[in-house]
Amino acid sequence: MFNDSVKSSDLDEVMRVLKSAAEPTRLRLIALLSHGEFTVGELCAVVGQSQPCISHHLRLLAEAGLLDRFREQRCVYYRAPVKGRHLEWLHSLLAMADPDAPQLARDRERAAQVVQRRKVAAAPAGPGEELAQMLRQELGAGSVGELLDIGTGAGLMLQILGPRARHAVGIDISTPALRLARTRVHGAGLAHCEFRRGDMYALPFESGSFDTVTMDRVLSTTARPTQALAEAARTLRSDGRLIVVEDFDQVDARATDNALSQLRRWLASAGLQAERLRPCDVVGGHFVIVLAHRADGRAAVAAAAP
Repeated sequence: MFNDSVKSSDLDEVMRVLKSAAEPTRLRLIALLSHGEFTVGELCAVVGQSQPCISHHLRLLAEAGLLDRFREQRCVYYRAPVKGRHLEWLHSLLAMADPDAPQLARDRERAAQVVQRRKVAAAPAGPGEELAQMLRQELGAGSVGELLDIGTGAGLMLQILGPRARHAVGIDISTPALRLARTRVHGAGLAHCEFRRGDMYALPFESGSFDTVTMDRVLSTTARPTQALAEAARTLRSDGRLIVVEDFDQVDARATDNALSQLRRWLASAGLQAERLRPCDVVGGHFVIVLAHRADGRAAVAAAAP
């Protein structure tokens, strides 16, 4: 059943794995989590058992290495390992069970309902459409060229501007965020948008790579907004444009005077010059849209013009 690459010389480890899986509910959980990521609450709804009971089973499986546990903001998710011998062991255990067994089939149906509820809850809402309209007003109808979205999160900016980009990249440090962004953006038919995991303080791109760089509600939550802006400016072409969407109140809370002045200071410290700052009230809060360019870029373009 196992090849040499997945065998373990530690018999205690093998016993922990076998003991952890030797219970009907835990086998159901393994089967569910081999197909996706779920929170404890979602698993309770699927399996029909209490949270203390499910949490106990999940802890045992995670301690045995058959499940991975990770946190995304306020939620804790569980999933099957993505690689390694524990994943191979999990596959071998599941191969002994009929996937069409009535209980497993019912679990999959309930899990599909959970996923559908997620899609409904995650559907573009709140400020999305209103921000899209305002950005279209600010930018006009032209192409945005090569587009980089820093801190892409759920991919809202790519959904809005991706159709007008020749090529687009969404970058985020969070793997779960990238997974959600891929689902939304590629599900919208924007196959020319790609996603990479990376650090906004050290972007994996050469200087002057993009015509448009976007940052959606990133600066007010980062410890080093000026450094993040400086990296964004570095990746902009000389005639490129930075688009920032920020939560007005969150920036205002960090300002010594007011939010707009604070944003101008951050931009100036990063070598950027504001073209326009537009406060706007939308569903979900009070925002500000910032358009900026490299302070040295427009002057260089003007000097080169005949």
